[in-house]
Amino acid sequence: MAVYPTSFGVLNETDVIIAPDEMIEAELRGLELLQSIVKDASQWKEMDCPVSGNTLLSTSTDGYELRIDVIRTVESFLMNGDAHLEVYILTGRNRTVGSVDKVCILFDMNYPGCAIADALVSLVLLGEAEWPEQSTPTTLRVFSHAARRLAIARRYKLGIIELTPEDIEELQDIREAMELGIAHAAIDMLCAFARRCYTCKGMEIEDVRLNTHALFDAIDREDILSYAANPSTPSDLLFLPTYVQAE
Repeated sequence: MAVYPTSFGVLNETDVIIAPDEMIEAELRGLELLQSIVKDASQWKEMDCPVSGNTLLSTSTDGYELRIDVIRTVESFLMNGDAHLEVYILTGRNRTVGSVDKVCILFDMNYPGCAIADALVSLVLLGEAEWPEQSTPTTLRVFSHAARRLAIARRYKLGIIELTPEDIEELQDIREAMELGIAHAAIDMLCAFARRCYTCKGMEIEDVRLNTHALFDAIDREDILSYAANPSTPSDLLFLPTYVQAE
């Protein structure tokens, strides 16, 4: 019986693989490439599978965790021609009460001779790129949307604010208005966003101000004072920087 040690576990440890040598060699080369990428990856970590002892790949974002069973994927492909990647999403920040769902991701069989390990490489690289929507499989959209929310929250330093897709679009509009130099429009939209954080998300005013100050800090003080003199809604003054009240 031939066994093939890899960085992710032993291929064919139970003597289940019946495949041409060239297919096995292609997978082993693909797994070497995968390991070289994972070694320097910032979004992925390796973890032991409690059942098989093999090494799984894991990445987490905003209450979701995605796990890849590398060895099981390759063995299923070599043994049965199964082109599905073994990928699971764990939901819930508390894993003891969350759920585990297998995700349907199919290896593109239009290119015969390619290793399924290449598809695993592509998936890991998508994670490193923070799951761009146009390239991410539709079955992973819930994960990619969560990753996008978290990335934007970090970029704009929004702290504890839970972002919806509508929030994300509005924040992008705010940023665009700031970049175009349309300060009044940017402040107006930012105040509207702050009001919704208070009224719809149940946040206290001080928390809203604390978690939006980075965006306000990116706007010139004079523009904010000018807006404060004639706000779109009087309640906007509650969310503007504290120096407005001191003027």
